[in-house]
Amino acid sequence: MPIKIPLKEPLFFEVDKLGHSFAYFCFSMSLFLALIVDWKLKSPKKWTILVSFGLGLLLEFTQGALLPYRSFELYDILANTIGIVLFIFLSKTIKKLLSNAVFL
Repeated sequence: MPIKIPLKEPLFFEVDKLGHSFAYFCFSMSLFLALIVDWKLKSPKKWTILVSFGLGLLLEFTQGALLPYRSFELYDILANTIGIVLFIFLSKTIKKLLSNAVFL
């Protein structure tokens, strides 16, 4: 009698998704700081969110449509968004710390 081994279901949130979240948090924070310090925009948070989310979508769609060895993953977009949301929650604190910075 053959033994049926259940296929391992992919985890909802694997380790590489933590990497995506961390990378997009760092990217968003870096972009936010650049828009404040260098570009002196009045609404850097809005632009940071739009650019970060747009870049994530663009990269995922490019992977799915143009690269045969890569695939589109909805969970990657979700992980990227979690990194951006983490940035949103911490951006006010970072801006306050930045306003007290001596090097500016």
